[in-house]
Amino acid sequence: MTFRWLARVCSGAVIGMTAGSVAAATLASAAAVNALPSARLTLPVEVNLAQNRRANLSDAEQEALDELLSEGQEKVEAEDYDGAIALYREATRIDPQNARLFSGIGYLYVQQGEYASAVEPYQQAIRLEPDNLPFRYGLAFTYVQLENYTEAIAAYEEIATLAPNETDAYLGLGNIFITLEDYEAALDTYETLTRRAPNNARSYEALGTLYLIQEDYVAAQSAFQRAVQTDRSRSESYVGLAETQLATGNSRAALENLEEAVRLNRNNAQANFLLGEISLNLGDEDAAYAYYRRAAEADPDLIPAQAAVGAFHLREGVYLQAIRAYRRVLQAFPDNPGAHYNLGLALWAEGLKTQAVSSIGRARRLYAADDDIDSVERVDALLELWGVDQDDG
Repeated sequence: MTFRWLARVCSGAVIGMTAGSVAAATLASAAAVNALPSARLTLPVEVNLAQNRRANLSDAEQEALDELLSEGQEKVEAEDYDGAIALYREATRIDPQNARLFSGIGYLYVQQGEYASAVEPYQQAIRLEPDNLPFRYGLAFTYVQLENYTEAIAAYEEIATLAPNETDAYLGLGNIFITLEDYEAALDTYETLTRRAPNNARSYEALGTLYLIQEDYVAAQSAFQRAVQTDRSRSESYVGLAETQLATGNSRAALENLEEAVRLNRNNAQANFLLGEISLNLGDEDAAYAYYRRAAEADPDLIPAQAAVGAFHLREGVYLQAIRAYRRVLQAFPDNPGAHYNLGLALWAEGLKTQAVSSIGRARRLYAADDDIDSVERVDALLELWGVDQDDG
């Protein structure tokens, strides 16, 4: 079974500039992994400048260290991360046993997306303070970003060994196993988590999402219901329950749960997106547009919402916003011909004709590669209408 709510990305059935419908495409159900409850992949705080005096430092060394840290923090606030790293490395020569200095260096590398460079300072911080869990989470996060899942698994397992009731370690492990499509390992991990944290709703949300990916809707619904019973204040639990109800055709119950999710958290992007889907199915396009816009604003990286709101922007003549929406879609799906086609329409309407022709030409090549003759002919007709030679497109 496929899910319309997983897949509002432009397809070959692209809307025209005045069309009244929104095109939809289908993604694999594994795309539901994007909705997984997030493990603690947050980063440790910057170097704490208000540290107590280090007993092993002389007055001169302490003064030099404080000055370096103060200058380093100024560099951080100015987003001069390379400058801050250089200062913190100099500080480690004065105080080589200060684990926070090394974790701060790792943090700053991560801030720049230099994940490979972050590994060594995090490892050094852990060697100095083996029981510091934020350092270990920072290292695990770094390995995940590097897609070094073997080391990431090891890092999370070490956290779970040190702190057996640490929920985020199990969530991190489960997310990795799902990424690797090792659903049996993910199930074992989440079941262990529910035993260790029976009063933590996120445990049941993770289990429910795994079942949803596997299209075991009965088990998924049971897990999400348990999540709601455990903690009625979590918007995410109601969204998960609604997803199982949509999958089984119970849209009325799904609507009620999504409205509760939005009541608890007005900016829950997924809840707003699904409400947009339901509203569109009910023929209430104004409500759908409002929900899609709220979803896209709450989470600009929610690509189905960007595609949906982009289509509405295009239809309503809000071309600059349509351009922004479709460019975000193309960042995630660079070879989606429908997104290139719709982007081209918005660019042309905004007077950016050279860019429009380039985008439409890219759509044509992608359609041709897919042997989508009808779409190629539609592109050719559009280029003829625009007075553009085929060689130019």
